[in-house]
Amino acid sequence: MPDSHPALATELLESFDALSRALTRFSTLMQDSDRALWLPLHDSELEVGEKAMAISLIADIWYRDGQDGRRTRSRHGLIGAGPELLDATRALNACKADFQQAATSLNADHLRELPLRLAHRAGALAEILNLHGLGRIHLKQCYRQVPLLDRTPTRVGFNWYSSGRSIRRLSAADAMKMLLKLDQSQPHVQLQLERLSPLPQHTPLAQLQTQVPVMRANIGWKTDAGWERQARNCPLPLVFPLDAGKPLPEHNRPDLMPPIGRQRAERSDARIDPDPFLPSLRIHKYLRSL
Repeated sequence: MPDSHPALATELLESFDALSRALTRFSTLMQDSDRALWLPLHDSELEVGEKAMAISLIADIWYRDGQDGRRTRSRHGLIGAGPELLDATRALNACKADFQQAATSLNADHLRELPLRLAHRAGALAEILNLHGLGRIHLKQCYRQVPLLDRTPTRVGFNWYSSGRSIRRLSAADAMKMLLKLDQSQPHVQLQLERLSPLPQHTPLAQLQTQVPVMRANIGWKTDAGWERQARNCPLPLVFPLDAGKPLPEHNRPDLMPPIGRQRAERSDARIDPDPFLPSLRIHKYLRSL
């Protein structure tokens, strides 16, 4: 491990220890909880049970063989909690934030000062974690917060949001620079160069990136004045106060797997051609001038 910043490394390891203790306390209290919960299960998980799967999901901060490090294991659900479990969830989220801050500080400092061989995101962090037997830690799963409410909802509606996409506006000149960085000996690149060349340099184009489907929870509280609502992403089960013996709030049970493709109908006035103009770069033309 580089000794340039021992204090930062110590802070990182201490924050990981605190995170580990918080996960253990949460798991113990969750195991002993008598409050209602719901977690959708695959057939292969039925024998394990909802509670054990919920604990495994929230406490799992490690890579599995073959797992894409950019993706996390997610599952929606509802966890009713008593005061102790609520406090443990708040403490766990605080420890997650502290660990992320320590990791980010270490990365930023080393990116400025370490040699180029370590000059990539999380390079120094990975080296330190490997030395301490933590090389298989999944940072995104460590960082993500457990969704937590301070009031018992009346209703929770879960819905897959699989229509998200980011749109980056660029010019034909920008697109040409990007194309020229590709292997120009390839026929499909040559074809796209020929297609792009006639366009004026300032012609606006759009580069699209489809986003990973996420589960959204639409949460409602019935009040004297009507409904109070909140929407939030739920990559983990939603934890909220629930008295012993009380049922879970009204909720739906969507499919475990997200639907394929965009679920919302394309707008009739959509300004972007759905067919890619430059497929290698996911670049599309606008249907009408801006």
